[in-house]
Amino acid sequence: MRIFLGILVGLIGGFVLGIALSSFIGILGMMIFNEPMGIKYLSYFTAMICAVVVPIMDQKNLKNR
Repeated sequence: MRIFLGILVGLIGGFVLGIALSSFIGILGMMIFNEPMGIKYLSYFTAMICAVVVPIMDQKNLKNR
């Protein structure tokens, strides 16, 4: 159950992180190059990466307690 919650938190948090990062890249691109830039599907990639990384980090923290 703890692993499932870690995956769920990683998916949601990674998706939100991807949206924020994509917006930041778009704003930075407008400031520097005068045209919007971005990475297509960045929020999905970050959600998948965080869904793997968060449970791994959680398990490592459990072992250190």
